[in-house]
Amino acid sequence: MEISLNGQNAFLVKTASGTVICDPANEEEATFVPSSAADDTVLTAVLRSRPANSTFRRQGRFASSDVISHPGEYEIGDLGLRGIALPVDSESKKTVTSFRIDAESLAVYMLGRPKASPDSRTVQIIGRVDVLLLDAARLEMDVKELSSLIGALDPSLVLANGIDPDTEEPGMMLKSLLGETGSDQANKEPQPRVSVTKSNLPDDRQLVVLRPRS
Repeated sequence: MEISLNGQNAFLVKTASGTVICDPANEEEATFVPSSAADDTVLTAVLRSRPANSTFRRQGRFASSDVISHPGEYEIGDLGLRGIALPVDSESKKTVTSFRIDAESLAVYMLGRPKASPDSRTVQIIGRVDVLLLDAARLEMDVKELSSLIGALDPSLVLANGIDPDTEEPGMMLKSLLGETGSDQANKEPQPRVSVTKSNLPDDRQLVVLRPRS
């Protein structure tokens, strides 16, 4: 499994069972760019946590790809996808959709963009997590609450975006997250991509920052 960024914000999760783009911010991020990744990549689905906030429409050669934005179980070939509702915040009844991706004996969890952490029952529904994807560029959750959630989910690997495109330095949320988790747990150099297998998961949790592909 290979995980990278597609554009500035969206995570691209490429597996032997299919490839998904996680929560693109615009039409460009919702479209796979063959020149920046392997030619054999086949886009399977686009996962969106807040469909109401997205105004773009998918067009062109990838218009037939599944766009999933609601809770539920989805089987696309050998790729297992599960949408899990999370509260937008602690006061509203509105929800956003997070996604669990199961492939290659790995469980990848895309948190999406809630403003409050899920309750203990929802954490149980999410289940075991090997890799956690954090959108530090757009996430508005309190960083201490986020740190507590990371502890509850207990992933082996945390992958985060959040590099400011102008300064090429960590944005405010990413900087706070790095400070909260401790710099000794973070990979100091942002990576263009990470290859993950069940056998190479770290024994101690690692936080790796992803940077957009050139």
